[in-house]
Amino acid sequence: MSAATDTSTQDEDAQAQQKKNTTREGILVRRGQIWEDLDTRQSKRRVVIESVADGEAQVRDHYGTKHSTLSVSRMHRHSTGFRLVAPGELKYGAPTVSSDENTQP
Repeated sequence: MSAATDTSTQDEDAQAQQKKNTTREGILVRRGQIWEDLDTRQSKRRVVIESVADGEAQVRDHYGTKHSTLSVSRMHRHSTGFRLVAPGELKYGAPTVSSDENTQP
């Protein structure tokens, strides 16, 4: 009986984690996603999710030089928020890191 209780507790913990790691728009934040900073002062900065737990996302900038932590609660469409970049918007069509992503031909 203890095993069943442990399993249900693990399921509840997983559901609680998923809820914390979901944006208000219903997007589950996952490793490898690319998000764009909507703050105009950031010049369309993009970050890649390294890991996410307890409503906090560990991110690196698109060039891989800076690491920081973002709250999942900031990841929504707002002037100081972030938006998920769709794979079709990426320059080469796949979520890869490229040092020349922001260069315009």
